[in-house]
Amino acid sequence: MARMRIVLLAAGVALAALAVLAQEGGYLDLTDPLPRQRIHSPTGGGTGGFCGSGGGDPTAIPETTVTLVSLDKREYSIGEEVTFEVKVENTGRHSIEIPWSPHLGDLEPSDPTRPYTYRTALLILTLTDPDSRQILTLGDSFYGSTEVPGTIRELRPSQSVLIRTRKSIEIYDDWWGKRIMEVQPLLLKASPNLMLNEMTYSPSEKGDLGSESARCTPMNTKRPNQLDVFLWPRSSK
Repeated sequence: MARMRIVLLAAGVALAALAVLAQEGGYLDLTDPLPRQRIHSPTGGGTGGFCGSGGGDPTAIPETTVTLVSLDKREYSIGEEVTFEVKVENTGRHSIEIPWSPHLGDLEPSDPTRPYTYRTALLILTLTDPDSRQILTLGDSFYGSTEVPGTIRELRPSQSVLIRTRKSIEIYDDWWGKRIMEVQPLLLKASPNLMLNEMTYSPSEKGDLGSESARCTPMNTKRPNQLDVFLWPRSSK
């Protein structure tokens, strides 16, 4: 009987721990379905970029800590997919709202003549050559809108979420091609980052595809860790 009580107590503790984890944040997996894309894509405009804190009160700038939790392995060939998981933690004093859906198409209004604003996040994995400081970047986007329930996740101070995605390693210049052939395998340092933007889509008065403008969200981002990755030339298989 005593043993049964101990087992039940342990099970209760485990369930309570899972409940706490569920309340603390969430888990977004971007590797499963094909994302639903919008019908009306812009013909012009930017996707924003990294921005600093600028002027004003620096304590009002959101602060996050972005940690590379895992890679599916440590050796890759050019063209191979990398599955990685990143923890995003609110380490500041104010709540942060981050996008929480892979489906940009779900945010598009049914009326094609209506302008609309949405938020986008870019999760980045940077692979850095320690000797030259040259980098390769892999990135995946996800989206949200305050007008579409469930597509925005609030992170209160000390809360965190896990985000998992999968992207392939590609090179587009001769420097990387030569570097990888010279050093096999090539040691790279993998680190994560997160970029937030607010996007506004404006339809064209002529009835064709419109344009898009971007405004980046200032954020103080800490990146406490790096993981070693070894890169090989493209496989002949």
